[in-house]
Amino acid sequence: MGNAQIASFHFSTTGVDSPFDAWQSLLNVLFDSLPPKASPARAFEANLKVYHFDTFLLCRSVAVGGRYRRTEARLARDDLDHIVISCLLRGGIALPSPAARRLRAGDVVVLDLSAPTAFAMSAADGMHLIMPRTLLPAAMAPVQPMTGRILAQDSAMAIFIRGILEALSEAAMRLSPGEVIALGSSVPDLLASCLGPAGEPPSAGARGDLGRRLRRHIEENLHRSDLTPSRLTHDLRVSRSQLYRQFESSGGVEAYIRRRRLRRCLLTLCDSRHADRRIGDIAYEMGFSDEAHFSRLFRRAFGVSPRGARAGVRQDGIDLGGLFRPSLDGASFGDWLTALYTN
Repeated sequence: MGNAQIASFHFSTTGVDSPFDAWQSLLNVLFDSLPPKASPARAFEANLKVYHFDTFLLCRSVAVGGRYRRTEARLARDDLDHIVISCLLRGGIALPSPAARRLRAGDVVVLDLSAPTAFAMSAADGMHLIMPRTLLPAAMAPVQPMTGRILAQDSAMAIFIRGILEALSEAAMRLSPGEVIALGSSVPDLLASCLGPAGEPPSAGARGDLGRRLRRHIEENLHRSDLTPSRLTHDLRVSRSQLYRQFESSGGVEAYIRRRRLRRCLLTLCDSRHADRRIGDIAYEMGFSDEAHFSRLFRRAFGVSPRGARAGVRQDGIDLGGLFRPSLDGASFGDWLTALYTN
């Protein structure tokens, strides 16, 4: 990384004995994948560059081809709840029904990883922004899965979104810590504005995974002092055993809520737009009733005081990225992806 302030991850099949197997293993966190029909797996070539913007990942991928899918069976065994905004730069991507079309260079497509999807690539070069659903307003990413949305290459919003992704990619390795944090906070809102609402809001009986509904409800109610297990079981009409099962791998529902509140406070403290706000006010707004207790929890979680986090991001050369993302040491692409919404 040199002197860069943003974390990056680079993978290439060059020199790999089994290139498609290596590529398949890398992307297994996202898709079940098969090699291109017209090319043997041993002749496969691909590379992936990923930039970590603390709240989202920006990826640039180049692959000679391949077939990728998320089936109902796959959805039943993983808990990914991310939205992917992809822009095809070169090559081809074929989408089956309901889109049933071949993307052209410059087209933008929105994929929901909580819904079944499938596509095939041929010598494709593209940029992809991956973010947790909970970063987007409910009107843009409701708890029920969205179908793929396509913005044509010559539409105003496709041109604008393509420009955002290209600018982020070009600027990534030159950004200061404060700039990374500011972009991590503002880009999801900007993209939501570009994409607009997903359509009709889900009805009370609409298909929606319980985990997604719980996380969305928690994210939208972090400010409430009564955001407790009892309140959640009442609001979402679930049993305590159902609730606790959803957060077993996260250390329990109360620990999950506390981490999300602390992380929201961290983002606010490090955002220059909130530089004049009192630390106590930020803590109270996120459901903490005692500033001293909040400071102890914050230091325990991030290894620095709230005041220290705010001061650190203002100093050139101080990288606070480790507060937001897994350590680079031994971290995989999958670690980065899942930590976006579990931390």
